[in-house]
Amino acid sequence: MRKPQRASDYTFAYVAELLARQGLLTEDARRTAVARENVQRARLLRDQASRTGGRALRRAELSPVEIIASFGFDDAHRESEKVDEDKATRAVADAAGLPYRKIDPIKLDAQLITRTLSRPFARKHGVIPMERHDGRLVVATANPFDQELFENLRGLTGAEIEPVLSAPSDIHRAIAEVYGFRQQIKEAQTQLEGPTGPDVGNLEQFVDLSGLEALEASSEPVVAAVEYLLHYAFEQRASDIHLEPRRDESVIRMRIDGVLHPVYRIPKGVHGAIANRFKIMSRLDISLRKPQDGRIRTARGEAEMELRVSTIPTAFGDKIVIRVLDPTVLVRDLSELGFLPDERGSFERWLMRPHGLVVVTGPTGSGKTTTLYSALQALASPEVNVVTIEDPIEMVHDQFNQIAANAKTGTGFAEALRHVLRQDPDVIMVGEVRDAETASQAVQAALTGHLVLTTLHTSDSVGAVARLRDLGVPSFLIGATLTGVVAQRLVRQVCPSCAQDVPLTADEVADLGVTHPEDYAGKLIARRGEGCARCRFTGYYGRTGLFEVLPMNARLRHLVASGATPEVLLRTARQDGLRGLRQHAVRKVAAGVTSFEEAMHNTADAEGDR
Repeated sequence: MRKPQRASDYTFAYVAELLARQGLLTEDARRTAVARENVQRARLLRDQASRTGGRALRRAELSPVEIIASFGFDDAHRESEKVDEDKATRAVADAAGLPYRKIDPIKLDAQLITRTLSRPFARKHGVIPMERHDGRLVVATANPFDQELFENLRGLTGAEIEPVLSAPSDIHRAIAEVYGFRQQIKEAQTQLEGPTGPDVGNLEQFVDLSGLEALEASSEPVVAAVEYLLHYAFEQRASDIHLEPRRDESVIRMRIDGVLHPVYRIPKGVHGAIANRFKIMSRLDISLRKPQDGRIRTARGEAEMELRVSTIPTAFGDKIVIRVLDPTVLVRDLSELGFLPDERGSFERWLMRPHGLVVVTGPTGSGKTTTLYSALQALASPEVNVVTIEDPIEMVHDQFNQIAANAKTGTGFAEALRHVLRQDPDVIMVGEVRDAETASQAVQAALTGHLVLTTLHTSDSVGAVARLRDLGVPSFLIGATLTGVVAQRLVRQVCPSCAQDVPLTADEVADLGVTHPEDYAGKLIARRGEGCARCRFTGYYGRTGLFEVLPMNARLRHLVASGATPEVLLRTARQDGLRGLRQHAVRKVAAGVTSFEEAMHNTADAEGDR
C-alpha cells in the first residue's frame, strides 16, 4: 500500500483500505464504503447546507475520515463500538508516523490561535495551532500529507512546524469555538465599552438554537456568545452551567459527571449582558435585583431539552446557574439506573402494587429525581393517571399531569396534594416531603388506595422511618403504608476507553470489609481509568447509581408499628438480607463499573454498613 506523497493523494480509497488493513473494517465494509463514497459525500454536504440555511461553508473540503465515519460501520475488533472519526484518525496517524491528539477545547490557547492564524486560513486548511515550544509550533491538522500547508505555515509564523493529527470535526469545532465564542465576547466587550452598548432589553427570544456555522451571521455578539456556550455545554454532557461574577472578571464553570470544571474567563463588562440574555430567554425581569427562577425550552437534534435558570444577586453582579435537563438522562429505563438484578426486581414489584408509599432518599444530587421520573415513566400508560407535585417541575413530560407547588399561590405540597386526591389519581409523585402536613397527606393518600412516590433527605433507608416519625406520622400508619425505601448515591463510572486492571493493596482490601486482607493483597483486581481524550483525562465517563433497597416485610412492619428504634430496624433488616450502600459499592468495584476510590468516597457516610 503506497504511502501518499502529497495532499491530493490522501483519498477516501486510501483511508478505507488502510482501515481494512488495520482490521478496523471488514473487506465487505470497505467495498461498500468505496462504492457509496460519492452518495455519502453529497448527503453530508446537503446536511451541512441545511444546518446553515443553504449557505456554503467557508472551510476545507470534507475529509476522507469524516465521510467514512459517517457510515457508522461496526469496529471489526469490537463489535459493540463504531468506527468513528477518532478511531479512523488514530489509524491514519499511525500509518503516517505522526502523533494523534484529541482536542480539548478547554485547554486551547485562544490568544496563540487568533494571533497566529486568521479565521479564513484556519477554516480553509482545517488547521489549528495547539502550542508553541522551543521555537516549534505544534499544529493540529486533518491531512498529515499536506506538505504545502506546512511550508506555508513555516513562512507565516517563522517557526518550525510540528504537525499532529486530530479528528476533522474536532478541528472545525475548535475553530468555531475559538474564533466564534471568544470573538463574540471580544466584540461584545467593544460594544459595551463604547458610547452606546447593545440594547439587550430588545433582543428577540431565542429558544431554537442556531447551528455553529449559522451563528457567524448573527449581528448581535451577546446572542451568539450565549448560543456558543450552550452548544459547548451540550457537547460536553454538562449538567449545570455556572456564570460567576468576580471582582475583575467572570468565571464560567460546567459540572460534568458531578464535578465542576472551569471553562472560560470573560471580561467583567460582558457579564451583565450575558446574564441579561439568559434572563430574557427564560422570561425573567432584567430590571429586578432579586433571586428569580425561569425556564428555557430548546432542542438538541431531534430531542427537546429544558434549561432551568436560577439567578441570585451577589456582591459583583447576578450569578446565573443553568441546569441542563436532558430527557435521555433524566428519564431512563429502570435497567439503566444501576440497580443490581435482585434490587431492581424488588423495586419493580413495589411499583406494581396498587397502593402504598415508596420513598427514595439521599442527599442533593444523588439522582433521586431520575429514579422517580424513570419509575413514573415505567408506570405511565393510557389507563393510569399519573400526577406529580414538584417544586420546581424538573422537566415537563407529556404523560404526567404535573403541578408546580407554590405556597405563595396556595398550592404548597400539602394543599396541592389535598386537591389532587379529588382528581382521581392512580399514581402520585410528591417531589419532597418537607413538613408534617405534607407527610400526613402522603401517608393518608397511600392508605386510601393510591401509589405514592416521594423523597426524603436521609442518609440511609432505615432513616426514612425515623424522619417520618419526626414529621409526626404515627408509627402504626408508617407500618401500614410504607412499601419500601431506596437510599441512593451517584458514582462516576470508569471510562471504558482507558480502563486498566489494578490490584488492590492490603489497606484497600481491608476497606472493602474483607477479613484477613493480607491474604488477598495484590490478588483482588479493580479497574481504574488511566485518562484519555474521551473522558477528558479524568478516568471517568458517565455516572451510575449505588442503591440500598429496603423492602418492608412482615417482621419489619411489626417493628415499625411498635415504635422500634432505627438501630433495631437496621439490625433486623441486615438479618433479612439488606445490602448496604457500601456493600453495593463493593460489588460495583468488583464488576469494574467504578473505581475503588470513587466508591469509598461516595459511601463514606455509610461506612458502618458493611
